[in-house]
Amino acid sequence: MGDLPQWQQVFSPSWHSTEVWLWRLAKAQVLAHDSGYHQLISHWLRTYCCTEPYVIATNRELSAMHPINRLLQPHLRYTMEINALARASLINAGGINETSFAL
Repeated sequence: MGDLPQWQQVFSPSWHSTEVWLWRLAKAQVLAHDSGYHQLISHWLRTYCCTEPYVIATNRELSAMHPINRLLQPHLRYTMEINALARASLINAGGINETSFAL
């Protein structure tokens, strides 16, 4: 795949009409991939997925009346449901994230 000439081409801004549209298409492609990376890695993986073990540990180890559990409960309330829905529709094979942001 690296030997193909289209993979070795670099696009830069220009005033020529054809090159302007090639630059805009390349820029749109990069922005789409960056959006997919942000949604999957920065947003879901580094927030909801990393929080899930803490939700499980809090529910297992702390009683409902424990002050820390009462403090964290509003913040951790829907994390497990969000993760289950994300696994079911967003990040699975053929899901919304793959079909929207992949080539």
